[in-house]
Amino acid sequence: MSRYLIAILLFLVVGCQSHVPNSKKKVLVVSILPMKYFADQLTQGRFEVEVMVPPGASPETYAPTPKQMIRLSEAKAYFSIGYLGFEQVWLTNFKSTNVNLSIYQTSTGIELIKEVQEHKDQEHPSGVDPHIWSSPKTAQIMAENMCNGLKKIDPANTAAYDANLKKLKLKISSVDSAITRIFKESSEKRFVVFHPALGYLARDYGLEQLAIEFEGKIPSPKHLKQVIEAARKANVKFILIQKEFDAENAVVIANETGSSILQIDPLDYFWSDQVIDIAQKISRK
Repeated sequence: MSRYLIAILLFLVVGCQSHVPNSKKKVLVVSILPMKYFADQLTQGRFEVEVMVPPGASPETYAPTPKQMIRLSEAKAYFSIGYLGFEQVWLTNFKSTNVNLSIYQTSTGIELIKEVQEHKDQEHPSGVDPHIWSSPKTAQIMAENMCNGLKKIDPANTAAYDANLKKLKLKISSVDSAITRIFKESSEKRFVVFHPALGYLARDYGLEQLAIEFEGKIPSPKHLKQVIEAARKANVKFILIQKEFDAENAVVIANETGSSILQIDPLDYFWSDQVIDIAQKISRK
């Protein structure tokens, strides 16, 4: 988005702010729905948790609405991944909209998957795979980072946040145990997915992700051919596709390899259910 359009948006925010009543409950803002799941578990209603990227929208290219920017001006804190495409563009503007806004990066301390430099992903300017919520092992660190941020902005409830973190980590551990069993009992180790959103899941559980989308772009015929050949070699029987993406290229690969297409939703609010569902689809359980 151009600086001119950003300036217009910020003007609208400031102009409309005086007409918006303050929320009775303190506000937190997160980037995506799985983060709201973690925040809700940690806060247990102490904050109203707003999500920046709505269902069906892409976290890579999303532009906040004026209404969201007004809501952001009331927020105590923003919890980001730190590497999503829209965050790269908007985080600085979020801070200028609300100078008192505390911004916490939930990827701190995670061993990040980095893109090969000579093929730097245009969609993620930092060259980092941002999909850290796909794995329970990295989700544990995200939860800790979120808890630490909450204790800084609301120190009076530190004990409650620590207790809620303990419960949340037990839930995440149960998901970790469940999908560890699922993958242990399965011979499926390679899978095809449209958008490469499961890199951390693949890394942490000994799997190999083959992505149709390449460098955030529509795949070229050459790349499609490579994916088809790899899928045939691995005897892949299914292709995972996120509901916000066009299935056209996935259908091409499915037809060439005799595979079926399975829909997944890594951006679903119910994080634990979705991670287990994805593991079951990969393992064909």
